[in-house]
Amino acid sequence: MTMNYDDLKSELLSLADTGLKHAQSEYEADFEIYLYWYSSAEAEIEQGIVSAKDGIVAGNAVRAAKGKKVGFACASGIEPERINLSVKEAFEVADTAAVPDEEFEGFCEPKKPAKEGLADEAILELGVDDLIEHSESIVEEARSVDERAKVVGGSAEASWGGYAVVNSLGVEAATRSVSNYCIGQVIAIQNGERKSAYDFDGARERLFETEGVGKNAAESAVDQLGAEKLDETTTLPTIWAPRAAAAYLLSSIGKATLGRPVVEGVSPLCDMIGDTIASEDFTLIDDGQKPSGMGTEAIDAEGNPQQKNVIIEDGVLKSFLFDTYYGRQFGSGSTGNSSRGGGIFGGATPYESPPSISVKFLDVAAGKGSHEDIISSFDGKVILITEPPIGMFHTNVSTGEFSVVANSVYLVEDGEKKCPLKSTSVSGKFYEGLANLIRIGEDKTLVPYGAEVPTLAFDGFSIVG
Repeated sequence: MTMNYDDLKSELLSLADTGLKHAQSEYEADFEIYLYWYSSAEAEIEQGIVSAKDGIVAGNAVRAAKGKKVGFACASGIEPERINLSVKEAFEVADTAAVPDEEFEGFCEPKKPAKEGLADEAILELGVDDLIEHSESIVEEARSVDERAKVVGGSAEASWGGYAVVNSLGVEAATRSVSNYCIGQVIAIQNGERKSAYDFDGARERLFETEGVGKNAAESAVDQLGAEKLDETTTLPTIWAPRAAAAYLLSSIGKATLGRPVVEGVSPLCDMIGDTIASEDFTLIDDGQKPSGMGTEAIDAEGNPQQKNVIIEDGVLKSFLFDTYYGRQFGSGSTGNSSRGGGIFGGATPYESPPSISVKFLDVAAGKGSHEDIISSFDGKVILITEPPIGMFHTNVSTGEFSVVANSVYLVEDGEKKCPLKSTSVSGKFYEGLANLIRIGEDKTLVPYGAEVPTLAFDGFSIVG
């Protein structure tokens, strides 16, 4: 089914409303209908091989509720017969469910939608030929940097679309978004040593800029060659460049403040609203209404308006993030953080998943000093981590313990970057790290996985290298 950007919301709402009327006329239950439609084009060049594709992903998801028994079903396509199929299957699941969900109190109630994010409609015109050309420019730029940049890849993607949600309680809302991004990836090789790096640009309010993406990736990969072994086990301060710092926050606060672990008592933060848990200079917002934020929508995945949620302010824990289900259990209601398909990390196709909870766009308030200023401010030895360590996203929310391997890592000594290091293990506790946050940079950087974060420096993690 073809769509255009201007009419997308009205078309989706019309189809969803027709599906809801059919459901209510045929079955004795409450229903929620979610329709998803996105158009995307992408291109990639890897080791000289060009691949490209474009197409549309469209589907529907239905939840049916008979009292406290809830059924879920989904299907590809948003045509009436496809929606009706999911309606029938969702009702049958609810009707035959053996065990009711005693915590279920119904679908979300209607509220005024929030605002969509910015949208450069020039993104709608990007096709695979344009994206191939941009990918080629990234590759050419990277290859021109250094002959040791042996394996070079470039990719670009543009997408636009939206979703609609209607339910038996009167929710009837839709939202649209656009995005485009490009990535340069480089492996530098010297004397059998291989080091990789990437760079990225992306936006929704402008076209991406390829200039510098290939160059930055190549320079970073080459700069890591000649890595030395730290050859000690110790406790040292660590400096986390923006992409690494974003991974740290998403893996800790980004999980521990979500409604499910909070309500179930798994998160150690569940009883700490109003407590100081981080440096007084640290403020963290989950901003579902940042105009340029990649996760900004008028509504979340079950129809609640997205909003700006202050999680930590001046080091004090202020709020948690909820969908309707867990927000009601906590007694606070939804914060507009329902998502489908894995949230900011992606994964499953959104219409194939029932609602869950996710951050929308983590935004750290800028501190003082550039990345270089923070490096130069330290005496003695410090570990600099420039990219997310391996294992960062597989950590224990209940304890906050982590043990990861940093491959893009440097030794800093007396304020100067001394040398790249071979793979170095870093371990500690997330929550203690926040309390031991000693520097926050002013170099806020957009990262590919839904955050804008500056350089952060922590005291006291265990280092093995």
